[in-house]
Amino acid sequence: MKKQWIIRLVCFLLLLQSPGLYAQKALQKELDNYCSDKNFQHAQVSLCVRDLESNNILASVNGEKSMTPASIVKLYTSAAALAYLGDDFRFKTVLGYTGTIEKNGTLNGDIVVVGGGDPTMGSKFFPSTKSFIDTITKAVLDVGITKIKGHVVIDCSIYKDDKESIPSTWLFDDFGKDYAAGVFPVSYQDNIFQISIKTGEKGEVAEVNDTTQNVSIDGTTGDSTLLLHSNVDDQLVKITGYIPPNRNEYVVRSAMPSPPDVLGMELHMAFFRKGLVQYTHEYKISKKNISSIKVLKEIYSPQLQYIVAIMNYYSSNNYAEHLVKYLAYTQKGSGTFLNGALCVMAYMKTLGVETSGLSLFDGSGLSRTDISNANHMSEFLVKEYNKVGGKESSFYKSLPTSGRSGTLRSFPFPPTLVDKVHAKTGSMSGIRNLAGYMETKSGKTVAFCLMFNGCFDTDYQMKEKEAKMLEMIYNNY
Repeated sequence: MKKQWIIRLVCFLLLLQSPGLYAQKALQKELDNYCSDKNFQHAQVSLCVRDLESNNILASVNGEKSMTPASIVKLYTSAAALAYLGDDFRFKTVLGYTGTIEKNGTLNGDIVVVGGGDPTMGSKFFPSTKSFIDTITKAVLDVGITKIKGHVVIDCSIYKDDKESIPSTWLFDDFGKDYAAGVFPVSYQDNIFQISIKTGEKGEVAEVNDTTQNVSIDGTTGDSTLLLHSNVDDQLVKITGYIPPNRNEYVVRSAMPSPPDVLGMELHMAFFRKGLVQYTHEYKISKKNISSIKVLKEIYSPQLQYIVAIMNYYSSNNYAEHLVKYLAYTQKGSGTFLNGALCVMAYMKTLGVETSGLSLFDGSGLSRTDISNANHMSEFLVKEYNKVGGKESSFYKSLPTSGRSGTLRSFPFPPTLVDKVHAKTGSMSGIRNLAGYMETKSGKTVAFCLMFNGCFDTDYQMKEKEAKMLEMIYNNY
């Protein structure tokens, strides 16, 4: 009896000396129980929670199992882009001309727009860029040009070695959707446009009201889902499926088949309205670098830190793919999606993060062939946080805040977690992931990654479960 009492006393004293260990075991037990078949009968679950200071794993459930990460891939892309290019980096688009300007203001040459991979030109996210056409027109007029005898030329040579505008690993069903717009040397208006459709009685073929794009409609009115596919080669958007009947205006959003062509057409019309060109003049797209142009103006994007913030706030696939492709161009000299993904994975090694469970094929996570795991993501988050300056870094500030902003605004967080979580969501059909940072009840900060593949719950039901698990972490550490 005395011996048992001594053992209990020793255990009690050890417990007093290491309350963190007790909390860690309690957290692990709670998460193990919650991740049982009762709550996730068919889904695959992978999670990992790490202490931000020590990098020690506080809890892990299948943390080493690689799964489809979806949009939490943007965390990798954000970190790599900021590291390689810098917070203050700006994309540059060059406006220039060839030939000579006569005394009467006639340009015996071409107006040239040299694309630099900027995803923000005319973007709805940056009002300052929406006057891009006016900026170019004013620059041409300010230099004294009154007539252009040549062409409007859009120089798309920056990615001349890559024929892919979207990653080859994306699903065909995603092609043409507004969330799957392509990447081009020259982008315009987020590479998305709206189609206004008029529908009649059930079974009748719908009609296009108004659009600047080439649109083909095969479908009839009905009750099913609309499908869109865009083709850059023939600049055609094809709409199939069924559209709700008896609508005077049914608006859908689609990826532009060729943004450089849209910019070329709009520039031509802007010049025509100012009397600079004839209506019959043509614009040209050039895949070859036009050398020896005389520069009229250099047009810069917003700083990269703000582009990344928009990307993570709205989970913009378009911005992510532009960044990964530009990384490939600057770091490997060849602007392909695969080279960009390799650049991102190479950045993991500079952080000292093991990459054996990681494989990337794009920058946004839309590719179903991307794989990662919770152990890797949480370790990356810890090492990135400590490398770039923690909460004051552009990387951390780009993350949505619980109950306040971005993709975390609609989560049913309890009041105790509002403002405590800074994280990125990753969602696809059957996939719900969440990764980032959280300040716990004790005032400590953890890095976490929750991954669920093969979900049958609704989006809101999964948000409830993720919020519940974060509450467990909050209360137990």
